[in-house]
Amino acid sequence: MGMLDRYKKKGGFVQLLNLLETSSKAKQEQFLTLISQENVNWEMELKKRVLTVDKIIEWPREPLNEIISRIQPLTLAVALRKFEPPKRDEILNVLSQSEKRKILSLIDETTPNAAEIATCLSKIVTEVRGLIQQGIIKLEKFNPDMAVPENIEELINQKTEGHSIPTSVDAMSATNSTPTVDGEAEVKLDFSGANNRKEAAKNDKLEALKEENDFLKKKVNQLTQESTTLKIENSVLKNKLDQIKKIA
Repeated sequence: MGMLDRYKKKGGFVQLLNLLETSSKAKQEQFLTLISQENVNWEMELKKRVLTVDKIIEWPREPLNEIISRIQPLTLAVALRKFEPPKRDEILNVLSQSEKRKILSLIDETTPNAAEIATCLSKIVTEVRGLIQQGIIKLEKFNPDMAVPENIEELINQKTEGHSIPTSVDAMSATNSTPTVDGEAEVKLDFSGANNRKEAAKNDKLEALKEENDFLKKKVNQLTQESTTLKIENSVLKNKLDQIKKIA
């Protein structure tokens, strides 16, 4: 059973996007390599649509403003540490002057490390994917190449299906092409059916375990993001308290 098998059903493509977008850069590349080995069309379509903050900040003013207005100011301030001051100004130009000053002030007040910056960047990507899935951000209007058609799994699969795969019964019939007693042939098919049912049950159990594992990974990722945000907020408050003590 290949990695892609469980994602070829409806909704599987977006599940894979979520998995890639919440993974580290190194892990993301590993996943894409595995996917490419199974089906290069899936890899190409995923790479085209994987969200990154670098892609998001190049979007038009209207959707960018919608996104920035929905992100926690502290998360945005920490994430913007990835960019040099001129680029930060360019990104924040979608805001009013007072909102822009607030974010720039938060940037000055925080000293996040590389891991905290990476976590906040990941949080923004996760939130933007959520806005797309809710229909608040409509990629079709300004970046149709990144939009995900409803039946994308079927469209990609059609590209690679050059011939039909024989069923288990067909394969058994081909193997037993020599004349046999009807009863004997029926017994063989019955065994084949039993084996297929066992294999299907095993695959179902494996898929359930994988889905549970994915869910737990996502939960850990969310908790890590929340923990990082709280840690940064605590650092900001501590700095302000220190300043007040000095004045007092």
